[in-house]
Amino acid sequence: MNTTQLNTIEKHSEINYLIDSENFISQNNHIDFSKFNNNSIIFFEYTSDFYQLKNYLNNNNIKYTLLIDNTDLQFIIIK
Repeated sequence: MNTTQLNTIEKHSEINYLIDSENFISQNNHIDFSKFNNNSIIFFEYTSDFYQLKNYLNNNNIKYTLLIDNTDLQFIIIK
């Protein structure tokens, strides 16, 4: 993902990094986060316009993983 894409995504979502999400990771031990790079970008459903975000990612062929946390909210990790 390039800088232009990140700037566009910022219009739809708050950008977070997996490395900064220690509490979130510890609360979701049902997910194997080890398969993701610590510098992976993570988008949370509650801080995003998820519909617009997923459309943008799909339209720009950006690969992502959609997961569900322990409170049944979706989040996306971009590798």
